[in-house]
Amino acid sequence: MVKYFLGQSVLRGSWDQVFAAFLQRYRTYSKHVLTEDIVHREVTPDQKLLSRRLLTKTNRMPHWAERLFAANVAHSVYILEDSIVDPQSQTMTTFTWNINHARWIILNFYINLRISFNC
Repeated sequence: MVKYFLGQSVLRGSWDQVFAAFLQRYRTYSKHVLTEDIVHREVTPDQKLLSRRLLTKTNRMPHWAERLFAANVAHSVYILEDSIVDPQSQTMTTFTWNINHARWIILNFYINLRISFNC
C-alpha cells in the first residue's frame, strides 16, 4: 500500500520570518518531538547552508503496527532531515525520512520553500 499526498500552502511573511519559523518549528510548539540534534552543518563555497538533523519523535503508530513492536519501542521514531538553504535565491529544500521501523513503514517528506510573487 502506497499513499501519496501533495499539499501547497502560502505563508505570509518575509523570507527571514518564514525561514526562522520553519527551522524552529519543533522547539516550542511540538510536544511530540523529544530531541532535535544537528549532526552536520556547513556553508558551501556558493554560500548555501547544508544541514542534517536527527529528530526523535513520539508519534502514535497505526493500530496494526502497535502489535509488531514492544510498547516502549513503538512510540519512538528516529528521523533524519537534510536541508539546503540558499539565501541568495531565498529557497529552502528539506528531505525528511524515518530511520527506524523502515522495514514496515517508510515515511518521506519533501518540502520546498520559496518566495512567491503571486500573493
